[in-house]
Parts: sequence; structure tokens; C-alpha cells
Amino acid sequence: LEQCQVETCVFGYSLFSSVPLTFALSSDVPVPPSYTLGPGDELKIEYYGNENLTKEGYITRTGTLHLPLLGPVTLAGLTFSEAETLISNKVKVELIGTSTFVTLGELRSINIYLLGSAYKPGAYTISALSTLTNALFATGGVDLNGSLRNIEVKRKGKTIQAFDFYDLVLKGDTSKDIRLEQGDTIFIPLRRNSAKIEGAISRGGLFEFKEGETIQDLINFGGGLNPYSKIQMSRIS
Repeated sequence: LEQCQVETCVFGYSLFSSVPLTFALSSDVPVPPSYTLGPGDELKIEYYGNENLTKEGYITRTGTLHLPLLGPVTLAGLTFSEAETLISNKVKVELIGTSTFVTLGELRSINIYLLGSAYKPGAYTISALSTLTNALFATGGVDLNGSLRNIEVKRKGKTIQAFDFYDLVLKGDTSKDIRLEQGDTIFIPLRRNSAKIEGAISRGGLFEFKEGETIQDLINFGGGLNPYSKIQMSRIS
């Protein structure tokens, strides 16, 4: 948002002042055990014990991976942890005296949609490990009329998450920063309300606020008043 100056923009917009040239996540990002496998993910399987060999392969479009000496096993839809357990148990039962070590190699990409008051709305291809905030930062975030307080993630026609960006930037709360899945839509509605606070306050500026929030909430957004502050309020229709 190159046209957005910190002094005149609603708080939070300046975080999207530059757009990365790539949407790829670092290859060093650890894969959590809860990561759901799908077609296109690469697994590396090492046998050791009575059998010693290494196999690298991709999960096919049918959701299967061919295990050495054992044949295909269905892995799509399982978490990485579940797939590790399934492969380990199958090998121990069918290849007596052999154990396995399973790691993830190249990860698949997914397609998502960014719609509404987005800086660059459209369809994007991103890493399957990407979260909502990864996608927002990678695509430029919101436009100058978009809401930062009610960003929606829609999946199969239903809103599964409403994300308040202020929870992240003011509180460090990432609990609602969900991992995206194939076909998800990020919808950014228009901003409805904003208020300005300035003077003897830690962080003055223009802030977006939700229905039901109070002056105290606005003061909290600004980092609090100093002990000798007085409050004067005006409203512009």
C-alpha cells in the first residue's frame, strides 16, 4: 500500500506496505505432526533392520504411496503423525525385523482465492503449510477501504473463521490464524467504523473499531494514557 502513510492510515495498514516477490515459504519451516497429507506431497521412507533401503515418492492423485516390498498404501487425508504410525505398523507386521523412519520432502501447493477489499484480489497458488496471515502478507493484504477486524475464511461455502488482525499486532495472539486448505476463500469486507485518538497517549492514530467497543478500547489500542491526561471527544458525522 504505497499510497498509505502511517500518519493518515488506519492502524495496521502500513504493515502491508510492500509485497514479496514470491509466495513460497522457507524450506526450513518444520512440518507439524498435524499437517494433513494430500496428492503432491513427497515422503522419504527409510527401512532399517533386516531390510535396508530408502524410497522417495509422491502421493498420487488417488491418494496412495507405493511402499517398497509392500505395495500401495492410502495416505491422503491422514495427518503426518497418523501416516508415520500406519507405515511403521505395516512394516513391522509384514517385514519382520524391519523398522522405518519417515520424513516429508517437497510439499504440495494449494490454490486459494482472495476476494473483497483486498489489495490484489484473485486466485493464488501457495504452500500447503500457509496460514491466513502468510497469505495476507504474501498478497499485499487489504486495500485502504478493507477491514482488518473481520477477515473471513470460507471453506465449501461456509465461514469457518473470522480473524481480527488487531489480536495479532496488538496482543500477539495467533490462535485464530488457521492453516489454509485447497479451495479456501479469504474474504475481506469493507471497513465500517474508525476513530482517531491523539495527544498524551503512547500510540496515537486512526484505528478501526467494532460495534460495541468503547472509548476504553480505543485507549487500549493506543497503548494507554499518561497519568495526567484529560479526554476530549468530538464526533464527525
